[in-house]
Amino acid sequence: MRVFLILSFLIASNTFAASPVLFGVRGGAPITSTNIVDSVISRFGASSISRRFEVGPTLGVRLPLGFSLEGDALFRREKLNIGPFNVPSSLNPNSDSWQFPVMLKYTGGRKTFSPVAGAGVTVRHLNNFSAIPGFLFSGSTSANTVGFVGAAGLRLRMGPVDITPELRYTRWGGNNLTQSLLSFLPLSRNEASVLVGVTF
Repeated sequence: MRVFLILSFLIASNTFAASPVLFGVRGGAPITSTNIVDSVISRFGASSISRRFEVGPTLGVRLPLGFSLEGDALFRREKLNIGPFNVPSSLNPNSDSWQFPVMLKYTGGRKTFSPVAGAGVTVRHLNNFSAIPGFLFSGSTSANTVGFVGAAGLRLRMGPVDITPELRYTRWGGNNLTQSLLSFLPLSRNEASVLVGVTF
């Protein structure tokens, strides 16, 4: 009976490791501010949107020749601080930010340490626009923004587990907050993040 259980476990592990489907979790933090930092902000003393930890699930499929197609759903909690103006806390709104990058990635080799590079598209969705006072905006807002995303990193293979630290760059096609008072609240179109993925 014990031998049967051991053999069943080994067969299941081998099948699991050979599966073309990969899944796991990815998390990290932006290393650039997510809003425009310009002379207007420094002049008026408004602080930037907070840099926040982002985390979410990863799902993908392994392709031939070292390629894979991977998608993430990364959640981040944003906060816009306008505190230096001594305004009510209702003017310091929070917003739930979701990013959905999908990338074609290439892993160079099957060694314990292998370089990884990828590129693709991403969509950002911001919730809770109603928490931001309308008088701050002279134009419209959009909850969704599409952009380009690229990544480079290193894969560490530990049995059936891959640990992949990477540097990720995102260039957004536009701002979620397209127009605002003095034009100093819109989100930046450039963003860089450091992320670590754990996949099976």
